[in-house]
Amino acid sequence: MTTGIRAQIALLFYVTLNVIAFTAAVYAATIFPPLTPNAGFWIVAIMAVSLLATAPIAWCVGACLPREWHDKLLAKRSPLTDAPTREF
Repeated sequence: MTTGIRAQIALLFYVTLNVIAFTAAVYAATIFPPLTPNAGFWIVAIMAVSLLATAPIAWCVGACLPREWHDKLLAKRSPLTDAPTREF
């Protein structure tokens, strides 16, 4: 697997995991009564830990995916790029 493909996979999982972590942080900080008075601090603290913790996890997930997926994740040239245009 090339580094470019692994970076694409890692970015996809990194963003997804951080969206889940942000949602969990907001719910935890607003629903759990002891955290409610300082909800802003706890959301930022949970997100800071999440941003650091999910990076290595996302990088390692790329190696665990099936080999067939790797080639499909690269951006390929569109078959329509050689199609005729309407320009005169």
